Amino acid sequence: MPSTTHEHTLNVHLARELRARGLNANPEITHARGKRIDIEVHIGIVRVAVEAEHGQSTTKQRDAIKDADARITQNLARCAVAVCYPDNTTENTIPTAQYLYQVRDHNRQADWRRNWQRGNIDNLASVIRLAPAQIGDPDAAAAALSAQLDEAVRRLAPAQKQRLASALDLPPSKTADPNARYDRAAKRAMLLVATAVMFHSRLDAHLPDNRPECDNHIPGANTPFTGAWPPPLANHCAHSDAPINAFNDAWRLILALDYKPIFETARAAIQACPPDPAFADAIRETAKAALAVAQNIASLRHDLLGRIFHTVLDTARYDGSFYTTTAAATLLASLAITQDLCDWQNPNAIARLRITDPACGTGTLLMAAAQRIHDLAPHTRNHGAAAQALIEQVLSGYDVNLTATHMAATTLGLLSPTTRFRNMKIGRAFLGVDNDGRARLGSLEFLDQKPLLMDWPNAAQPVTQIDDDNPMNNPDRADIIIMNPPFTQHDLRYQQFSNKEKWAIRAREKRLFANKPVHLSSIGNAFLFLADYMRKTDNGRIAAVLPLATATHTTSLGIRRFLGEIYYVETIVTSHDPDRTYFSENTQIGEMLLIGRAWDSGKGAKPPTKVVNLARNPSTPAEAYSVADSILKGNFQSQNLGTLQEVDAQVIESGDWGAVQFLSPYLSSQFINLTQSDMFPSTSLNAIAELGSANIRTTLTRSAMPTPEGMIALWDHKTDVTQAMLAKPDAHVAPKSSRQSNAANLVWARRSRLLLPNRARLNTVRVMCARLNERVVGSAWVPCIPTIPQYPRDIVEKALCAYFNSSVGILAMLGERSNKALSYPQFSNANLRALIVPDFPKIGEPAIRHLAAAYDSLCQQPLLPLPSLPADPIRIALDDAIARALALPPDLLPRLRRNLSAEPSITAKPYAP
Repeated sequence: MPSTTHEHTLNVHLARELRARGLNANPEITHARGKRIDIEVHIGIVRVAVEAEHGQSTTKQRDAIKDADARITQNLARCAVAVCYPDNTTENTIPTAQYLYQVRDHNRQADWRRNWQRGNIDNLASVIRLAPAQIGDPDAAAAALSAQLDEAVRRLAPAQKQRLASALDLPPSKTADPNARYDRAAKRAMLLVATAVMFHSRLDAHLPDNRPECDNHIPGANTPFTGAWPPPLANHCAHSDAPINAFNDAWRLILALDYKPIFETARAAIQACPPDPAFADAIRETAKAALAVAQNIASLRHDLLGRIFHTVLDTARYDGSFYTTTAAATLLASLAITQDLCDWQNPNAIARLRITDPACGTGTLLMAAAQRIHDLAPHTRNHGAAAQALIEQVLSGYDVNLTATHMAATTLGLLSPTTRFRNMKIGRAFLGVDNDGRARLGSLEFLDQKPLLMDWPNAAQPVTQIDDDNPMNNPDRADIIIMNPPFTQHDLRYQQFSNKEKWAIRAREKRLFANKPVHLSSIGNAFLFLADYMRKTDNGRIAAVLPLATATHTTSLGIRRFLGEIYYVETIVTSHDPDRTYFSENTQIGEMLLIGRAWDSGKGAKPPTKVVNLARNPSTPAEAYSVADSILKGNFQSQNLGTLQEVDAQVIESGDWGAVQFLSPYLSSQFINLTQSDMFPSTSLNAIAELGSANIRTTLTRSAMPTPEGMIALWDHKTDVTQAMLAKPDAHVAPKSSRQSNAANLVWARRSRLLLPNRARLNTVRVMCARLNERVVGSAWVPCIPTIPQYPRDIVEKALCAYFNSSVGILAMLGERSNKALSYPQFSNANLRALIVPDFPKIGEPAIRHLAAAYDSLCQQPLLPLPSLPADPIRIALDDAIARALALPPDLLPRLRRNLSAEPSITAKPYAP
């Protein structure tokens, strides 16, 4: 029988439960014109409307959505959460009920039916707390501010730009235009001013009640504060006739209270140049733009400064500073910071936690860690000792970028503007060549010596080293290392330095990581090794955003084995969402999340690793929290969010993290069967064949006409041309120069009739292995030369070509690919050598000749693109031949075709079962 408990009563009790979880929630609030909010929650300066319906039918869901959207349209709330109580809910079952809920903002989704989440009261409270992080359009705000900063920089003379760069130790850009060398540096300086203005405006409401007793800006003994109080409002300074003097005086007063990381750096910027009209106008317009951003994004959502930084200063190509999305930061922090980490009801236990980001950037991950702690211990949200301990003791971060560390300090300051910053642990670690000619690698120097940590700039002395006794020089070992380390590729790294400095830094890298399981093709692996050094030896955790290639590429095999041996690799999360395979904002490279716990043999056998492959990458913190909660509670599979595979610890320890390659657990399991010879006797391609050159473009070039050398190639992999296994040459080639003739001849000597791709567009490709009637080299292809002496080479070539174009062969190739983009994998020669193939000496000559005969009968027939595998008659015929030759079960190949054709990596579309 349906419950008779009135909805009003349920709202009262729900508000009471939300208050018990640290939310400022009040039920049944009536506003002007009789408009009522079921439960009104204030989070900072943001009002969130919770609109509830009793029941979870489609009608009740629609009504809750309608009411939630109305509160936003009526300007009663900046965002809303639609909630549906379960049927038969009473005041007694409120704490244990399973709710449906959905966050709504001004960007309302057209199909509201698909975005519901389900969870208990704790899940609901966390989602409400995260709701303001979805307000507004930070990209638009960042773009607007960027345009205003460009305009401010245009007002400045070249000498003024150079002064700004010098005051903040910002390097000039490498550009042919001498007048533009300091434009980027000047823009960084103006961005520092803008963020200080934003924080100033955030402090305005708190300063009157917090007059300092001592002037903390004066070093040494306690000096009584005698200045006027409170400081002028940020808005008043911005509209002053002398904005530079106004902000300088106001920030000097604020520094008497605290906030050195924020306002010392900003004062260095505004004092860098004489206050002439042009500079004053530039500062005034920058301040006004900053105030507009602060007003338009009412919650100052914690990803705003990161978005601004990476929109205004696009340097990721060279310094690897990829900005973690707020949703990904929420997901990573929620998985790493768990109930069992400490006693969340004990403030002293929380204060003893240590969470460090050695490449903190603008502080997004540290902010997500703080938010997660707030969820687990709501009392830390109070502006008291707990909040102060969180900023001054628990969280620490390092970065090489002054602007980023300034923003990290500002970001953390937004947590609690009244918290004292004098002990804030955000450090700038010097990257470059110091005055003594020594190359330094930022926070990586902790592996060998103390990094050169720089003090916050001031007008008198732009850059100084912090005191040796500063705790940042000797950090506590961390309970959690959380990071999105830089991973710029080797040839682009350190382009901001002179050639002499660049080679000195690279030489330092080689010395520091000699004989360590770190391949320096990407510096991200080096930070994983650093994280192991910085974590607590008995019970530390690593949580990282990494390139997906870390799980698949041969250059990362050493670090995979290192982590697999020392850690329980608890969770790996990847995205098979074609729209977003990444977890960083300013990249298109596939990424993964990694959570590992230190492990020793005394703890017993390691549990299996959870490999979570997301079908849809969460785009908001609320969605990310629900995904994390479902993983932690073990009901991820039932939520239709993706797939979860449990991989034995021994497999992870061996460096085989291939479960990230497929959304389908069936394909992953079949790939393991393939590698372990459970499907048929198998071996690696390297055991039966050699490869030619993977990069002929360094020695050979295309020619429009035949050349004296008579060299030919299959240069391109055009899917509208190469549609059948039997291919034709498409280019004449010749040595690039006479000096390269010998090298070109060596490449030509390793030509073959059989070619494998070094990359493939999976949603359009038809041929995964080609054979020609004459020996050639390739550009998008790599020659494959069989080396089994007991069988004719042409028979083996044909058998391999048939195999690699069958469903089993496609499975083998996709299992060994290196993923940067989901549907456009790359195959290095190391990947190709590792490809699993039939062990031809073991399967015998009749089976080999059967496959070769299948090739002969089908090689000129066009194959369909891979998404059409189930309906491709040629592929089906190849699969039948493979099944007969290798004695495979009759239902295996059809099932492989169906599963492969549904993979987002092949379709380039969202998963549709």
